[in-house]
Amino acid sequence: MSKILLTTLLSVFLTMSYAQVYNWADGEEPIRLDSVKGLVVGLNLGFYQANSKTASIYGGYGFDRDGVKLPFATSWLNQAIQGNPQAIARTSDAVGLAPGEWQFTESDMPGAMRFSPSFMWGGHLRYHFTPDFALFAEVNGTNPVTVGEFTITTFSGSNLPGEAQQFRQFQIRGEEQRLIFTFGTHQVLGRKAREKRGTSTVFLPFIDFGLNSTFTKFEENLINLGDFVGPVDLTVFYQQQGIPTDEARVLTGVGLGAFGGLGGQIHLGQVIMLDLAYIASYEQVKLGEINERAFQHIFVLRAIWTRF
Repeated sequence: MSKILLTTLLSVFLTMSYAQVYNWADGEEPIRLDSVKGLVVGLNLGFYQANSKTASIYGGYGFDRDGVKLPFATSWLNQAIQGNPQAIARTSDAVGLAPGEWQFTESDMPGAMRFSPSFMWGGHLRYHFTPDFALFAEVNGTNPVTVGEFTITTFSGSNLPGEAQQFRQFQIRGEEQRLIFTFGTHQVLGRKAREKRGTSTVFLPFIDFGLNSTFTKFEENLINLGDFVGPVDLTVFYQQQGIPTDEARVLTGVGLGAFGGLGGQIHLGQVIMLDLAYIASYEQVKLGEINERAFQHIFVLRAIWTRF
């Protein structure tokens, strides 16, 4: 779905770049676009594709108070499936079998977890020293979501493991918050060459690059045991009587990185510019013992106001 939206946006705005923005009637000269200087502000809307190197933190093992990954025996998912009588009864309801007719072992834990594209929005502040060169700062927020599957092994016609085994699949889901602060340079390309040729400068390419800082917060980790049982929060722990006794520590972390991007700038008159860009962001993501550096991919549309 996100690919369709991005393709549509690209087609629309490339078409707009050839639209008649200026009044050419009666030989009137087009309004010059090289007057953009000083401070401009904008709104960012786009898609953020998080690298899946850190998605494993939502794979059901969980972590202790120090952010260290737990072993299977005390993992959040194992406790939610068979950690106490109430959990065993809930799992039995989910698979429609009695206790002893199913089992959950480490081989049933989720495989690879992958982030899906997430919506991103934020603010853009830019100072133009010239129409083609500027420094900018941004704050962008997004909530990457990762989804995987785990299994519960059931035994058909016998209570003995290994006989007529079947595997029931269930979904596990994780979500986090990311707040990304960026500071960089914006360089528009090709204006003088187009002016010499007498061609339109309504649409011009640009490049961005700079530094970023990513604040990451563990948000939630859930499993879904089907329509009959519903979602289960892995971060809430229960004692034997099923009473909540504790919640997992919320992990947060701050990392440093860099980014580079390219795109096209479209002028819609003297007040509004549109930037359509692809950005490769090399971010450091820290959560507990996870400390990964990897490329994240961003597709963003900036609406820039040059007069305010």
